Amino acid sequence: MMPGIKLQPTFVEKIWGKDTVPNHPIDKLGKRIGELRFGRPERINDPLLVKYVYTNPRFAFQTHPWDLIVQPHGLAGGRTQSWYILDAEPGARVGIGTTRPQDQQSLRSAAQNGVLEHAMDWCAVQAGDFFFIPPGTPHVIGSGISLVGIQHDAGLPDELHVVPCPPPIGSPTVTTSSMPSMHRPLGCTGVLLSDGGFGLRLMHMHSGDLIQITNAGLAWFIPLRGRGDIDGQTWRAGECWLLTQARPAIHAASDADYLFATI
Repeated sequence: MMPGIKLQPTFVEKIWGKDTVPNHPIDKLGKRIGELRFGRPERINDPLLVKYVYTNPRFAFQTHPWDLIVQPHGLAGGRTQSWYILDAEPGARVGIGTTRPQDQQSLRSAAQNGVLEHAMDWCAVQAGDFFFIPPGTPHVIGSGISLVGIQHDAGLPDELHVVPCPPPIGSPTVTTSSMPSMHRPLGCTGVLLSDGGFGLRLMHMHSGDLIQITNAGLAWFIPLRGRGDIDGQTWRAGECWLLTQARPAIHAASDADYLFATI
């Protein structure tokens, strides 16, 4: 078995996207790319969705279902999501949660009247900010941002992606802080997330470094900068690899930074 599977990217057009995508030359004149999604290999139960998001204008309000909504459908739970900010223009912001508790009707009314953004808890962002978004939390990515999004995908059918998603009976009203969970710019090494349905680390390597990772389950290697190889298979920034062996050897041919996700 190969030590890693290079996941194939899909470019997703969005009206709020950008006409240039870092690390991925595209021949799509006149089209805006909002997401770069990495597909799942066949015959492997892959519960994480890894994607790059590129925003120009602000895009639509989203919320991921509460666990109590999806469990009657035979699913383990709702979606948790994390954002690692790669680049942000001056004044760029994200909104996560609301400044005050909001019930179901208030959220629905604000969304229908186009004023939901006024209820969101907005936070200025910069490259290196990391956010964790629990299930059921309203969230908006503002303009001028490039990020890596990693979400625990419970296999939710499309009809559960309703915007906005009402909380189930007995659930708390929506409120949370949009302050980043932490700030870890490229060049740092450390744990970003340890208890969110998946684990996530930011790692830095110097040119010539060789590390052997011990992996007890599925793992995702997401190079953000640099190039190298995984047991002889060439990798470069902007890709995503699913590591299928317990002890893959990762070599850096230049200074490099990557995200390492595990379940």
